[in-house]
Amino acid sequence: MFNQNKEMTIINEKIAKTNNTILITGSTGTGKSYLAKKIHEQSPRQGKKFVAINLATLHENILESELFGHERGAFSGADHRRVGKLEYGNEGTIFLDEIGELTPRLQMKLLEALNNKMISPVGSNREIKLDVRIIAATNKSLESMIKTGEFREDLYYRINTFQIHLPSLAEEKYKIPELSVCFAKESAIAQGKHFSGFKDSFFRCIENYFWPGNIRELKNAIDFGIALSSDGWVSEADLPPYIKKKIHLDPMSEKKEANFYFQNDYHLSKALFEKTYLEEMLRRNEGKINLTARTTRLSKVTLIEKIRKYNIDVNLIKYSSYISARPTQ
Repeated sequence: MFNQNKEMTIINEKIAKTNNTILITGSTGTGKSYLAKKIHEQSPRQGKKFVAINLATLHENILESELFGHERGAFSGADHRRVGKLEYGNEGTIFLDEIGELTPRLQMKLLEALNNKMISPVGSNREIKLDVRIIAATNKSLESMIKTGEFREDLYYRINTFQIHLPSLAEEKYKIPELSVCFAKESAIAQGKHFSGFKDSFFRCIENYFWPGNIRELKNAIDFGIALSSDGWVSEADLPPYIKKKIHLDPMSEKKEANFYFQNDYHLSKALFEKTYLEEMLRRNEGKINLTARTTRLSKVTLIEKIRKYNIDVNLIKYSSYISARPTQ
């Protein structure tokens, strides 16, 4: 689901291997929770729990109990002891989504817990040792909230050891073709269908759409397209109606469609086609470099250079069942 340039991927992998707190910023739907889970899976805590909490969905009183837990009788209706998410996720990773929604009082309590590495459940004097890695996320400008007094500056610097910003899909439309292919393959497997590729009208359509819902909306549109596709090729006709209503394609471009992964920019289109071609040939040859070099009539050195250039995961190709190789159902 998530895609970054190679340099940022390497940086994020290095960050993942530390125990430092991380702040992920970006609009709704850009993949913040997905990235947080990936960081956890690449970290030394990967065998421990990953606990995600959306701080925007709960009232302050409920949220305090959700985070820190409570003792029996701590308040009306507390008829049993509750283990908070921070205690439950001990030794693992805690993902605090929409941290900008925390009230000032809970901001202070969270800051104290992180600084002292101890928590106390609501209604209790006992302290529980805390050993968690915190990854926080927000779609708000915490810097602006600090200026207005809505967010504590000391908490901001406590959670902002490393910051990763995820741009909106509208800002980085060049990612759409590769993301679409990735989502289509995953969706086809989930739905038990065959995926061959996209018609060029499909890309003309989605590249002219603004994507207010970002990557999440794109994934939903791809899922919809795979479900409607009858022959393995996804076209404009298979997109959700609300997207098609907002797109106006040039009538002169409505020529016979070609069956390939299309990108308006010539160089990006050529590169995407070459990468897709090499992945397919490696897939057919079960990831064997020598055999693929002979099949494509490329030297082994050139093939390896192109694999590195396009960041193709040969090991994944070796051990995964790829959709384009599956028979049509």
